[in-house]
Order: sequence, then structure tokens, then C-alpha cells
Amino acid sequence: MVHTSEACRSTTATRAFIALLALIASLLSSRGASAQRSGLAKNTTVELTMVVGENKTIAASDVATYSVGTQGIVDLKVTPDQASVVVVVALRPGMTTILMIKQSGAEITYAVTIHARPPNIVEKELEELLQGYTGLRLRRVGPRFFVEGGVATDADARRVALIAALYPGQVESLVVVGSVGHDHTINVRVDFYFVQYDKSANYGVGVSWPSRFGGGTFSAGYDLVGQGASAAFAVNTPLPALDLAQTRGWAKVLKHTSVVTTSGSEATFDNGGEQNFAVASGLTSDIKPISFGTSVTVLPRFDSASRELEIKVNATISDLTAPGSTSSLPGKKTAKVATFVHLKLGQGLVLSGIRSSSTTHSVQGIPLLSQIPVLGVIFGGHANSDTEIEGAVFVVPSIVEGSPRKAHDLVKTSLDSYLEYSGSINLVESFTHGAPAYK
Repeated sequence: MVHTSEACRSTTATRAFIALLALIASLLSSRGASAQRSGLAKNTTVELTMVVGENKTIAASDVATYSVGTQGIVDLKVTPDQASVVVVVALRPGMTTILMIKQSGAEITYAVTIHARPPNIVEKELEELLQGYTGLRLRRVGPRFFVEGGVATDADARRVALIAALYPGQVESLVVVGSVGHDHTINVRVDFYFVQYDKSANYGVGVSWPSRFGGGTFSAGYDLVGQGASAAFAVNTPLPALDLAQTRGWAKVLKHTSVVTTSGSEATFDNGGEQNFAVASGLTSDIKPISFGTSVTVLPRFDSASRELEIKVNATISDLTAPGSTSSLPGKKTAKVATFVHLKLGQGLVLSGIRSSSTTHSVQGIPLLSQIPVLGVIFGGHANSDTEIEGAVFVVPSIVEGSPRKAHDLVKTSLDSYLEYSGSINLVESFTHGAPAYK
């Protein structure tokens, strides 16, 4: 009997333990189901991006009803089993929503965006079409692309607008002519170096004969007290003069101008003056001003992403020269540069390099006799003049906040040549005279 009683107690304890495990499992299952029902009751938003003509499926199990926001953008097709999935067909570009309400009361909202073309392909094509423009940025906001920044000319702005028009509803152009807010934080410095070397030599040898006899002025006088004539003289007398002279010389000129402005903003620098001269015209005289100096207008544009620069330059350098033999007014020597260049940060550029050499020979004397070989020197004068000039205009841009510039290496040779120049122009190598080699 004792044995039987112990067996019954063991069986009863086992059954009680199993019942306790079943109760705990039931409670856990009840809490999980409650949490699941609570999660499903919350609203959920899912983004859905498609291209016109594309089909996608969305889960539709346990869906009681659904609704489409804007009609005509997408079309919903129910599968034959009426329960598993719904097919979404993209009809035209636009944005809409699909609301699905499940039997448990949970709501799922699909935010649908329909593109005319795949966004990744559009972005790649825009990058290729906008290649070469400095300072333009492509920004994507939701399903749309925006081209931002500034350009130098109206023609560039119109071209960017035409590129955006190729993707209606998907790409917008916000490009303006000039600078934008982002560019105002970048300071660009542009240095101009105007370097010129001159060398001249001339000589004259022979007998200088007047080119005209007579027709000059004659002056004479009579002294009434002394009862005698005073000295008389005439101009342009036929008296030859010996011409034997030689002159040689050289000159070097360096002008350095620096302009600092923000990216996309035009800056102008003027330095010089005017020299006034009196000019007689008949019975009246007038004041003739002759201006000279340096005038530089620069429009830089810097792209911080590609570290590239665009520079539009208009520069004029003018100096007064000595008056000619037939006028009392001086001349003016002018150098002008007008260009639009594209280069990397740290690079320099030679906008113009001029090397010229000229030789003139002249003979003046008695006609025919001065042309006799050897003996013609007695009846005339011979003159030779040789002139050599080399000049260059260097442009070196830099960013004020940037790292130390490497572009000084470009003009170092020219500046060293300028300091060492002593009249031998053949030794001057301020820049590479030949065409660049193909790489």
C-alpha cells in the first residue's frame, strides 16, 4: 500500500508540473499575440519607386480594402487567388499613395513615385552633359534632380536650361549668371606678370647731305650808325656733314598685378593716368590727353569638388613712348589680352608669348651717286637698325584659403631671367617657345 501511495503522489506532481508549463506557454502566447495585434494596428508607410511601364507586386494577404490617392498614375490589378499579392502598374510620371487596410485594422500606406526614366540613368547622363562646367552641382531631392550653381555667360545658362528640359518633371535648372551663395565663401587671387625684354642697335655712316637746297629763310641787316651791312645768313645751305655714329642698348620691363575677388564675382583693377599735351590747330590750340597704365578685369569661378578654375580675363597694358621725328606728341605702346581659360588649381598659364626681330636699312644722299658701290659712301649716308623684343603674360590663379601654391614654378624661370638679363636676348628662355609635345 505504501508503494502504491508513493506512485500516486509522483504521478500527481508530474501532472501538476505539466499543467504549470502549459499555463506559462499560454500566457506567453497571449502576450505575443497581443503585441502583434498592437503592432499591426499602427500605421506604416512604405516608399515605392517605379519607372513608367514597370510592374511591381505588393503583399495583399489579409487585406480588407484598399484605396488609390491620385487616379491615373498607377493601376492596381488583383491576382486570381484574390488574396496573396496585388500588381502595381506604373502609367505616367507623378506621385500618389496606395492605402491598404487589413482585417486586423492595421493600415499600410505606400508612397509611390513614378519616374519617366530610371533615376540612376538620368543622373549618369546629367553628369556627362554637364561635364566641363565649373561650379555646377547636381542635387537630388526626392524623385527630382536640381542643377545648382552659377555660370559666366547667358549662353551657358540657356544651355543648362535646355539640358534640364530634356527630362520634364524630373530635372530642374536653378543655374544663374554670376555668383551664388556658396561661391561667396571662396576667395580667388589672380596674379598677372607682364615681362618684356628689348634690345636695339643702330648705326649710321657716310656723308649727310641736305635733302633740299633753297626755299629756306634769309636774314640780313644794315647798320645806319656804322654805315655798314651786318652779317647775313641763309638756312639749308648746301654744306655736307659727316655721319658716323653707333648706338646700342637694352631694356627690361616687369609689371605685376594682383586681383582678389570671390568666386563668380567680376573684379576690375585700374592703375595709370593721363598726360595732357597742347596741340595747335590753325589759330586755335587744344589739350590732348593721352592715357596710359594697367587695366585688368577678371571673372574667376572655382569648383571646390574638382579643384578646377575658370577664368575670364580682359587685360590692357599701355606705356608712353618718345615722340617721333615729325610730331611733338608721344606715342603709346599697348598690349591687350582677352581670353577665357580652364585650368587646375596650382597651374599657371602663358596667355601670350611674343618674340619678334626686325632689321631696317636706309640710304640717304645724292641720287645716283649715293648708289655707287663703295664710292657711294662719299655721296650719301647708310644706316642700319636692329630690334629684338620678347614678351610674355603669365596668369597664376590661387585660392586664398588654399594650401601653398605650386604655380610659382611656372614663372620662376622668367623672373630669374629678368633679374639676370644683361642685354643678350638669345639667352632668354622665359617660356617654352615650341609647341607642347603630345602625351
